Amino acid sequence: MTGYYPYRNMVINLLIVLATVTVALWWAGGAEASPVDVVKISGTAPAGQSQQALEHAKKRAVFKVFSHDTRAEKDSASIFAKMMDRYNDYVMDSQVLSENTSNDGLLVIAQVTVNHAKLLQDFQQYVEHKQLTNDAMTASILLRAVNTSDNLGYADSLHEAFNHRFSNSGFQTELEDNDINIVRSLSDQGDYDGYMGTVKGMIDNNTIMANFAIVGEASIDSLEANTAGAGYVAKSSVRIQAYDCMKKTVLGSFSEDYEIVANTAQAAERLAIAKAGLDAAEAVANNTLDYWRRV
Repeated sequence: MTGYYPYRNMVINLLIVLATVTVALWWAGGAEASPVDVVKISGTAPAGQSQQALEHAKKRAVFKVFSHDTRAEKDSASIFAKMMDRYNDYVMDSQVLSENTSNDGLLVIAQVTVNHAKLLQDFQQYVEHKQLTNDAMTASILLRAVNTSDNLGYADSLHEAFNHRFSNSGFQTELEDNDINIVRSLSDQGDYDGYMGTVKGMIDNNTIMANFAIVGEASIDSLEANTAGAGYVAKSSVRIQAYDCMKKTVLGSFSEDYEIVANTAQAAERLAIAKAGLDAAEAVANNTLDYWRRV
């Protein structure tokens, strides 16, 4: 699948890098979230059931805030669903602003104050429990950027994307200099399959110490003047595997192609890699949590 993303006269302050990251659980206020969120939202119930409608609004408010931190899941065994069962723990205040009764029932508009700091802290503690239970206190992100105007520079920026996403999921990211040097030494060597084989071989023979690794690359596949109009078109791709280093098993994979239009060649390249990195980080973080829930 290819995603087409036009960017015009738009500045995006985004740094993304591909390097090695050691992942461990952490909470110290590192995630970018406001301590309290005030949400104006609707709730519904049968006519005359004002409290039920308010409860519906409160739950929807917590859902709205929480879904910005992680992917919403309906599976009752998921971390998201378990925390949503406790939605009232995260409501600091609520008040009905208006009510409207019709044949369809009661609709209320409520203002709900959500304790975002506690919500995020509890989420991170759930993640920590899952990580400890599965003996996966460290995980290495072993990715590279290729075919760009500055492979090492984009590798550094891709790390920032993964660091941001994993921090929001309750992980701490720590740089391992030796592993970073290994990844960088391979940034211009070999095709995708060769790179994957080399990195997995280093993991298997303990040159790289890891028990869970994310291995792969982001690439600029073409960068050309836009024939359909002004600017430039950059096509990028990302291919990543999640690897259980102890079982020597591929747990899952993520791949996607992107097409970005921007005013300059440099902006198109930067945004194409940025989009690939953000989507990959989101998918890998969620898939890691899903894997820990299954095993």
